[in-house]
Amino acid sequence: MSRRCAAVERLTLVLLAMTTCGVHALAQAKSGQQTDAAAALFAKPRIVRVRVELDESMRQQLRDRPRDYAKATIVLDDARYEGAGIKIKGAAGSTREFDDRPAFTVNLGKHGGQGRFHGLLKFHLNNAAQDESRLSDWIGHFVFDAAGYPAPRVAHARVSEGGRDLGVYVLREAFDEQFLERAFGEGPCNLYDGGFCADVDAELQKDEGDGPDDRSDLRALAAACAGVDRDRQAELTAVLDLERFVTFCALEAMLGHWDGYVGNANNYRLWIPSQGGAVFLPHGMDQLLQDADHSILAHPPARVASAVMQQIVLRKRYRERVRELLPLFAPQRILTRMAPYAAMLEKEHESLGDDAARAYEEAVRSLRDRVEARHRSLIAQARAPEPKPLQLALGKPHAQKQWRTAAETEGIELEKKSHIGAPSLHLLIKTRGDEPRHGAWRTNVLLPKGRYELRGLARCEKVEAPPDDAEGAPTGGVTLCCDGNRSARLLANANWTPLVCAFEIAEFQRNVELSCELTGFAGKAWFRFDSLQLVRIAD
Repeated sequence: MSRRCAAVERLTLVLLAMTTCGVHALAQAKSGQQTDAAAALFAKPRIVRVRVELDESMRQQLRDRPRDYAKATIVLDDARYEGAGIKIKGAAGSTREFDDRPAFTVNLGKHGGQGRFHGLLKFHLNNAAQDESRLSDWIGHFVFDAAGYPAPRVAHARVSEGGRDLGVYVLREAFDEQFLERAFGEGPCNLYDGGFCADVDAELQKDEGDGPDDRSDLRALAAACAGVDRDRQAELTAVLDLERFVTFCALEAMLGHWDGYVGNANNYRLWIPSQGGAVFLPHGMDQLLQDADHSILAHPPARVASAVMQQIVLRKRYRERVRELLPLFAPQRILTRMAPYAAMLEKEHESLGDDAARAYEEAVRSLRDRVEARHRSLIAQARAPEPKPLQLALGKPHAQKQWRTAAETEGIELEKKSHIGAPSLHLLIKTRGDEPRHGAWRTNVLLPKGRYELRGLARCEKVEAPPDDAEGAPTGGVTLCCDGNRSARLLANANWTPLVCAFEIAEFQRNVELSCELTGFAGKAWFRFDSLQLVRIAD
């Protein structure tokens, strides 16, 4: 790099930091004018006693229409809140039916209620179905907050309904008007819900705000991230709080938040003010630190993250930010602050019986080990050089051997299983539902510019796919998928059949997701493991 280029790069980073700091200072000054009545609730370890009171008609409503608010009385630490609303929440992995152990969203004013719990109108009761420690969300908030980044606060609750003791839950602050005022101050804005694996180019649901209703702010962000092989930093600066976003990318990666926005275009909220840059907000942090060696260097697949990390100056800033944030992950720092919460929860689980107490102690022990292992991995990765893309000789197949499961709905099973002696990736729809079941085996590969094909042999039995969409495009079956492209599909019964999915990398390099998928109401499929190959077919 020439001295002139280096000087320009340094000036760009300085201006970026100055602009961002000014926006942050203004937001914090405005936010400081707001009274944070909920601060005491989240200030120290505590168990909120929650009793849900429903009449039988409302119970039935939650069975039949779980996503609609049912009228309820909510008793919180012996204080009664009439006229509240409660509905079932959760996505794949955490959703449970009403008569099981569901997660809830509570709105104390939904049906005319006037009360507030420590100032909160709305909050979530998460069943922690994927976090036996009940501390993953707490760690996520603790680290984001220490970095000066807005994230929902966390407490804990013991929940009962109609005489049922549902056990220990995570009580989490909602993304509502009160949260936005605390985090950003007042002013016209929009808050979008990222939905399920929906990126910024999708029709995201507007949850809060008095900004434009035509999604023009969302389209502007998506447009700034479109295209390849160009310097887009000025366009990104106009629509995105770049310094905050670099921090967001670093924290999600360092926490191993594989199911967040950066790694999976999932579990996020997006705040877009009328003046200033968009800010991504973390969500669904109940599976953090699961993989001690989760990569912080892999190029992210999400649209905004990919566009930012393609910019050399911003990629360099990301690497710097990772090193700056490393002290926040020191095990002694996290575990010392976590200890009173773990002790409180251990005591609470003792009242659930010896088995529950032992299981909880093991879950906390495992979490402590993962915190320490993750810190060691972060130190090593922060020192490592930039990853290099996979270089494939033209026309020479490369065996794809690393695949991970992704059961994206309930009622589907994925396992490595041979079919008549052929080792395979197996997908089975176990239970039929009103909506199609979807599961996949996935892998990610960093590839340089070129045209590629993913090839493999697949077979299926009794696969019943959903109807085609309104434009006649197929929506299910057994397919290979790459970068938004799909192979031909298999339906009903089919013996081993070659499938090919072609795709192109137009920029100098990109992290691409490859997947073997089954979508349908019923059926099962196999992808022959030794047949799955990636081939570069043109430069």
